[in-house]
Amino acid sequence: MNPSIPLRSPRETLGGYVFLPRLIDKVRLHARGKLPPEYIGNLLKPGLTLDGRLLTFTELDAEELRRAILAAKTDEEVLAWVERHAKPHPMTEKRQWITEIETYRPNAESAQRRREVYKEIAAKIDPATLNVFDLIDMDEGRIPIKQRLF
Repeated sequence: MNPSIPLRSPRETLGGYVFLPRLIDKVRLHARGKLPPEYIGNLLKPGLTLDGRLLTFTELDAEELRRAILAAKTDEEVLAWVERHAKPHPMTEKRQWITEIETYRPNAESAQRRREVYKEIAAKIDPATLNVFDLIDMDEGRIPIKQRLF
């Protein structure tokens, strides 16, 4: 856990796109050499990572998005670029996409990886039972790790 990292919560939205503000933070920190190593491996990585889910949903190219984020001075400029280049989605589809992410739970292999990566959380609660937003917010100290009674 590193609450000193200036990343926004993964649940924050910009233009209805969940995780976009955090991705902006990650790309900018990485460009300045300040993104911690444990975050670099998933940066703009395709697949089930949040970065990958955003890329899949928007159909944006990772490198083009990186360049757009670094060229923009504000979040609003990034959003304007995303809205010009992304597959269009009405707000109802964006909300549905967020719900899908919130309700996703990992398969056995991914659940084990979560337990290994999030050891402090795993000591109190099975991280496989959490949605990814809660897991990250707990890990980064935005919400307390709550022990569940079994």
